Amino acid sequence: MDAAHGRISQNQEIEPRSEGKDTMMWNPEEFRAPELLPFAQTGQKFMRATAAMQAHSVRALLRYQIEGVSFLKRRFEDDLKLVEELTAGDEFVDAFDVFVNFVQNATSDYAKEAGKFASIGAKLASETAGQVRKEAKATMNDMAAATLPA
Repeated sequence: MDAAHGRISQNQEIEPRSEGKDTMMWNPEEFRAPELLPFAQTGQKFMRATAAMQAHSVRALLRYQIEGVSFLKRRFEDDLKLVEELTAGDEFVDAFDVFVNFVQNATSDYAKEAGKFASIGAKLASETAGQVRKEAKATMNDMAAATLPA
């Protein structure tokens, strides 16, 4: 069959495609790490480590966003409650008490939230350090294995 009208299968034969488009399929076994050259194995490990670090970063970003949005939701509900209480009061003294109470609660909430963000940051730093240690240990083991006679 003509290569212009077919595709290469896993055993490198040309097979026709029904759509008439040319596509080359590779045998995934050709790219297994044990058969590759050492630099290719290192490249695969680097790519896996990079993907793991990116996934870790995305998890961290999402944790911060979830915490931030839930905090904003609580604060907006409190803001709405303040407006409702201020418009419901008949006297200035009541409005002043409502406002002072709101400011005290808001200050406390912001301080608590700052603590939560610091806690999340510390947890993420600890997880990142653990991941780096794991990758460093794997790299050292690979280097040690590469120095052994075959």
